[in-house]
Amino acid sequence: MSPIKKSEDNKTEEETGAKDASEAPKVVITPAVEPAKEPTRIYLGPNLPGGRLMQSTVFRGGIPAYLADTLAAQPEINDLIVPVDEMSGVQARIVQKGTAEHAAYQTLLGKGN
Repeated sequence: MSPIKKSEDNKTEEETGAKDASEAPKVVITPAVEPAKEPTRIYLGPNLPGGRLMQSTVFRGGIPAYLADTLAAQPEINDLIVPVDEMSGVQARIVQKGTAEHAAYQTLLGKGN
């Protein structure tokens, strides 16, 4: 009679159905799929009173919760928080009269359109 072999998890050959390590069930480990990353964004509007938000503030991993009240009170801010790769185009539109970005910037400055 052959000796009973135990696997690492204390199961016998009969329980695993394997006669040696080469026949042991193989476990395939697949890497976890990373969730879509939030793009790095930058605020291109004017400095807000009280230092609530400064021009050129960069946001990595989303916009922080502490700005929720400010964004709700001044929704124009959302038009000026843009992905970094769109920054130059938005900056050009901020100075071009008649664009949504120009209107948002002027509103935040307190000048209306």
